[in-house]
Amino acid sequence: MKCLLVVNTLCGNASKVNEDALLRLYAPEDDVTVRYIRSAEDSYSLDGVDKLILCGGDGTLHHALALAKDKAIDLYYLPVGTFNETAKDVKPQGELARLGKIGETDFAYVAAAGSFTDLGQSSSAKQKKRFKIFAYFFHILKSYRVHRIRATISYGDFSETEDYTLIMLSNAARCFGFRFNRLHRHNDDELQLLTIKAPKKDNLLGRIKMFFPFFRAFFIGFSEPHFGKSVRFLSLKEVSLSLPEKTDFCLDGERRVLFGDLTARTVTHAARVRILSPRHPF
Repeated sequence: MKCLLVVNTLCGNASKVNEDALLRLYAPEDDVTVRYIRSAEDSYSLDGVDKLILCGGDGTLHHALALAKDKAIDLYYLPVGTFNETAKDVKPQGELARLGKIGETDFAYVAAAGSFTDLGQSSSAKQKKRFKIFAYFFHILKSYRVHRIRATISYGDFSETEDYTLIMLSNAARCFGFRFNRLHRHNDDELQLLTIKAPKKDNLLGRIKMFFPFFRAFFIGFSEPHFGKSVRFLSLKEVSLSLPEKTDFCLDGERRVLFGDLTARTVTHAARVRILSPRHPF
């Protein structure tokens, strides 16, 4: 069996990876190739690969899922990133059987656009290695601004066209470091949709008004559907988004530009994804 071990050295905790122990446990008799990701330009192929052992963060997993989209391989994921949101939602040695999908793009735990969603790309690899999770805190004030994302959101008999400062599709209990989504059930067939309408202006008053919906959503969280004046949160099997302009989305910490008419739902991935415990005595 051909096995590929990929270590993303750009991740904040990549130095903790014990390659020999990983291979003894998960590829003792395989033909192993080791690939290191040392820059954003580095890539790898899964052609002819039967097993992938992946060491990295949420973005590393996101890239691997895209490469393995139509490949029935065994994918072992060791989370050594900064947030590791995907892994925190799955028991060690557990399977990630249901992914989110928006348009033609799969995601493990979140697809979001708007306020604060650029934090995942704001810190350099050097900052993450030095400051770990605190590397993101330096960029919070810069990301604290009102977005005006024009979108039509439709599901069931509901359809609404509005300007939003946040549109989020969640496939996990956690995001941005907050365990806010108590409606999430691991590996079920529903996503959670969170929308926060945009204040009229991106000025001091607008940012003050924006604070309260975000506090409600992430600091208090949701254990049941919520239909407020500014905040909407509910579980859905499928939701349609129409974006008239190209919009930056954060998919598992990675930037993607989405546009046009999109459908979001959960799907079963071709790869068999198993989450390893970062606390394993490697």
